[in-house]
Parts: sequence; structure tokens; C-alpha cells
Amino acid sequence: MTLTEADNGKAVTVRVGETVAVTLQENASTGYRWAIDGAGPALVTVHGPDASYPSGAVGSGGLVRWAFEAKAPGATNVALKRWRPWEGDASVVQRFGFPLSIVP
Repeated sequence: MTLTEADNGKAVTVRVGETVAVTLQENASTGYRWAIDGAGPALVTVHGPDASYPSGAVGSGGLVRWAFEAKAPGATNVALKRWRPWEGDASVVQRFGFPLSIVP
């Protein structure tokens, strides 16, 4: 299952061992990057981010992807934020998240 910006807030249920991927648009040349803001580390293993900037042109945007692998039953909220880390939370310009239920 892959989520995009259109799936913000969508409730997701997976089984232990399954993975939920999140793919979001970003343009790292602006300094604003997506980052994990919470993911329930006891319940999920986070893989990524893996960025892809296909055009290769300076200043062009692309996609960033994470995979959240369910490792234990339970419920958590997965949260990401697009920000400039050196400017702190006041620089957050966008948030993405979803409630994640993990069943055996």
C-alpha cells in the first residue's frame, strides 16, 4: 500500500510484517524537507527516506519515500512534517499523517 498527499489523515490497518509506503513531493533546494515527526518506534520500523529527483536539473523537485514496516500489534499515529530543520518547528509549512492500526 502506498499513500500520497491525497491520503493525509486516512486510517490504515495492516498486519504485522506488512509495510505502508508514503511518497510525498518535495524540493530540497528550497531547504524544506520532509521528516518524521512521530511513528511509534515500538510498533513500526521506518525505512528511508529515499529521495528521487528524476529531472536532475538544479532546483527541480522530486519525490521522497518512506516505508513503515509493522513489527508489533497496536495503534500509533504516523506523522511527518515539511520544514527547515535548522529553523525549528516555527518553519513547518506542511504536515502529513495517518492513524495506523496493526493487527496480528
